[in-house]
Amino acid sequence: MNNWIWIGKFLIVIGAALVLGEVLGGLALFKSTALGSAGVTAGSLVRFFAHTGALIMLLLLGQRLAQQIRSLGGGMAGLADPVLALITLIVIASAYVVLINFSAAFLGHVIKTMLDWTFILGILSAAVWLVWALFHNSEAVMTAIGKSARAKTE
Repeated sequence: MNNWIWIGKFLIVIGAALVLGEVLGGLALFKSTALGSAGVTAGSLVRFFAHTGALIMLLLLGQRLAQQIRSLGGGMAGLADPVLALITLIVIASAYVVLINFSAAFLGHVIKTMLDWTFILGILSAAVWLVWALFHNSEAVMTAIGKSARAKTE
C-alpha cells in the first residue's frame, strides 16, 4: 500500500480524458452535428463526458489518496481528511462549470436558479468541511508544512 505509482496512472487517465475530449470535440464532424434544436453540438457532448469522467477520476484519486495517507498511520494520517475535503471542493466547483457549459441551452430560468443554489450549497459545504478538517487536523498540517520547509532548506 506504500507504493505511490498509482497516482501517475490516475493523472495519465485524467489528462487523456481531457485531451481526447478537446481533440474529438474540436473535430469538424462533432462541431457541425447538432443535438436537437437547442444549439448543442456533439462536440459539446463529447467535452461534457470527457470533463465529467476526468472529475470522477479526480474524486476517486482523492479517495484513494486519503486512504493511502490514513494507512501511513501516525501524525501524517491526519492529512487524509483535509486532502479529501480539498479535492471534493475542487471537484464540486469544477462540476458546476462543466454542467453549466453543457446544459445552459436546455435550462429554464427557474431550473438554472435551483441548480445554481444547489451548487452554492455544495461548494459552501465542501469549504466548511475543508476548514473544519484543517482545524481538526491542524497538528498534522503544521507538521507537514514544517517537514516541507525543512526539506527546502536542506
